[in-house]
Amino acid sequence: MFSKLKYKYDENIKPPMPKIVAKIWTPKMGDFELELMVDTGFSGEVLIPYHLYDELKLTLLEVPDKYFGILPVGIPIILHTALTEVSIGELKFKVHVHSHPLISKRLAGRKLLNQLKILLNGPKKELEIL
Repeated sequence: MFSKLKYKYDENIKPPMPKIVAKIWTPKMGDFELELMVDTGFSGEVLIPYHLYDELKLTLLEVPDKYFGILPVGIPIILHTALTEVSIGELKFKVHVHSHPLISKRLAGRKLLNQLKILLNGPKKELEIL
């Protein structure tokens, strides 16, 4: 039986933003835990800064397919993309982790979020995975 997971919003961001904690499997250190901001505006699965992507040796898991992103200023970029496993609590998913040297955010996007049943409780500033 799956137990519910609850995460507090990040109140350092205005307005406060929901986040989750995930573990990404990496060639360098196995599972690596990090916080991901929940961003329904990002269509992919997981996005992380390139320095972290490189440090975790995700370059060894890169796929030959090309994935594109668009910077907030409208410029398209080719993303580095690795296929690996992400765990959120007891849940495990095969996901594409994307990155680019111009990106500094850590995001969980729609393609990952659409596999979860999520309750956003704004007044309590809490995200719950049901």
